[in-house]
Amino acid sequence: INMLASQSTMRASGLRAPKPFSAPSTSRGNLQVLNALSRARKEETVELLKERLNESAIVFGMRFKGVDVGKMQEFRKSMPEGTHIQVCKNNLMKVAVEQTEGWEELKAGGCTGENAWVFVGEEVIPQSIKAYLDFDKELFKEIKANAPKGQEPKSSPTEVAVAVMDGKALTPADLKACEKLPTKTELITTIAMLSKQPTTKIATGIKALSTKLATGIKKVSELDEDTSKLVGDFAK
Repeated sequence: INMLASQSTMRASGLRAPKPFSAPSTSRGNLQVLNALSRARKEETVELLKERLNESAIVFGMRFKGVDVGKMQEFRKSMPEGTHIQVCKNNLMKVAVEQTEGWEELKAGGCTGENAWVFVGEEVIPQSIKAYLDFDKELFKEIKANAPKGQEPKSSPTEVAVAVMDGKALTPADLKACEKLPTKTELITTIAMLSKQPTTKIATGIKALSTKLATGIKKVSELDEDTSKLVGDFAK
């Protein structure tokens, strides 16, 4: 009764009764700000991906369905300095690839599903590939050991969706063969010793040959299949 009387008094005096409590609504202006922030973050991510692509010798997408956050952190920490791991939306990776020359095969073969993108630096190719292969092996071993009897997995939960080097797609065998590659520093030092040329002059020559590395990797993988051949047979 008192509440009704109070409302009547307020109406008589020209005052409005307070509105009942309701959840705050998002204004059109706030939505525009949120959309602008989201767009800015996406653009920052694309720029970072483009930078990573330009700095990398090999990029591959690793499917990681069922791998928990802790294991992914272990994977990140296992990588040498110079190699980066990025998890992002496939659409952002597609945009970065479209705007960066030489990586079109990534879009064609791997921008679907859940991917952790591994950007491998030129100086640490063998170390990075070894780190991935070791991680995959240990993860599979652990999951298999913890699985109920009779339900052991037959394959690892990780999978390379696509791998690209020098503008060319690499097969799983090609990627694995990269573990055997010498580092650029080792290669320069070895060639300099054999040719008795200054390392700076050899470095220039090595840089000029970088566009042929993908072909070289395929040849290395062929050595595993035909042990009668020597490395020199492919170096001609």
